[in-house]
Amino acid sequence: MSQTPANSNDTVLVGKLQSSIASNGFTDSLILVAFSGGPDSTALLHSLCSLRDDFGLELRAAYLDHGLRPDSSEADVEFAKTFAASLEVSLMIERADANALRAKYGLSVEDAARRVRYDFLSRTAAATGADCVALGHTLDDQAETVLLHTLRGTGLDGLSAMKEVSSRNIGGRPLTLFRPMLSISKSEVLDYCTENRLTPRLDESNLSTMFTRNRVRLDLMPKLAEYNPSIQRALARLARSASLDSDFIRAEVEKVADDTISADSCGVSIEREGFAQLHPAVGHRLLRYAVQLAKGDTNDLEYEHISRMFDMMSGPAGKVMALPGGLRFDVDYSLAHIRSVGTSDSRLPEMGSQQFTLKVPGTIVEGGWKISALFNEDIREFRQANESELSFLERFDANALGNAPIVRTRRAGDTFQPLGMAGEKKLKNFMIDAHIPRRWRDRVPLVESEGRIAWVVGWRIADWAKVEAGTRRVLEIRFDRTSEL
Repeated sequence: MSQTPANSNDTVLVGKLQSSIASNGFTDSLILVAFSGGPDSTALLHSLCSLRDDFGLELRAAYLDHGLRPDSSEADVEFAKTFAASLEVSLMIERADANALRAKYGLSVEDAARRVRYDFLSRTAAATGADCVALGHTLDDQAETVLLHTLRGTGLDGLSAMKEVSSRNIGGRPLTLFRPMLSISKSEVLDYCTENRLTPRLDESNLSTMFTRNRVRLDLMPKLAEYNPSIQRALARLARSASLDSDFIRAEVEKVADDTISADSCGVSIEREGFAQLHPAVGHRLLRYAVQLAKGDTNDLEYEHISRMFDMMSGPAGKVMALPGGLRFDVDYSLAHIRSVGTSDSRLPEMGSQQFTLKVPGTIVEGGWKISALFNEDIREFRQANESELSFLERFDANALGNAPIVRTRRAGDTFQPLGMAGEKKLKNFMIDAHIPRRWRDRVPLVESEGRIAWVVGWRIADWAKVEAGTRRVLEIRFDRTSEL
């Protein structure tokens, strides 16, 4: 027989849950309840059961043994099984080794436990088809989170702390989190348990001051209460206010993102000119959004990362910094890029130091390029230069270019006479003036004839090789990329 809450619909807790379910649209939903057996999750599961008929809820529960309390884990699991059965709720149980994860990645116990818990919940939610995962975080937990984030140094997102409804992507699995008890105090939870004769399990680790959150709860919060007895609610109000401001800035970011950010198989690019016009608050948030787009999450991304990125956006080209998750951030003259370390963002294959002679007329495939050289009588129709980002095309005075042009990459001491200039300049200076990214410069193919550079492929031909009014024969050279970068 199921355990039915006694007079629970009259309690403060259940009334707030009713409002949260209705306002967040979880009527007629399958809800997976994260159940630990402690007071918060016990009250949450019990109270939701009292509302399942009123709201058309289908409830499941998920219990994870983190492997951190071997002396009491069996008793904890038995309690979970018995309690869920009394409510006629299906219970999924799994065991994990948080200590092994902590040792492998150098994590804190708290972080390791959090990671295995959310991985378990995301997998279980996906397997059951749950609309959301309900968590038992309370107003007290919210206040502690605001303080923890403040102590570590945070922005608006950190001050916003937890939201009633939020989304994550864990291991490629989308996860909706529902926290219906964020406006409910710990004392109200304990009152609910007493009123309904519930005897939750007590986790002795919650009393250990080796954990930062416990020190905030047991040491810092009582001291702050001496200044403001309602400190938990004051901090929760701060979180709500910061959340409203954060939501507004996020909406502004969405308005400008399409015009400022682009994504491709290499990563994410940000236009520096457009970024410079943004308010700093929007700019900081846009950078966070770009990391989310490139990485899939913002785990381990801190305010210091965003602050450095923001400074680099207005600084000189060529700067690079590391980001969490194996990403790097670098700035060119017109763009900034976020991509995986080791991923090339160049449109140009890596030719190295190889050199080869063009077939005139004809086609060769070398160095990641398919290169065609055709005389004007062999060209059926003219096409515009640079038809796509994968091909480069230019036309030359065939006599000026000679019969055996070669293709190579740059060398020390190279000079070049760009189209429109009377004299030559150092190739290095041309590349700088042309805003060719430094990391691309050793990849740029050069067409050379008799020791003179006729074409910096993709940028400019030489003035001495151009087609003029007296040109008797035109040579068209086209580079098409053949290799995946």
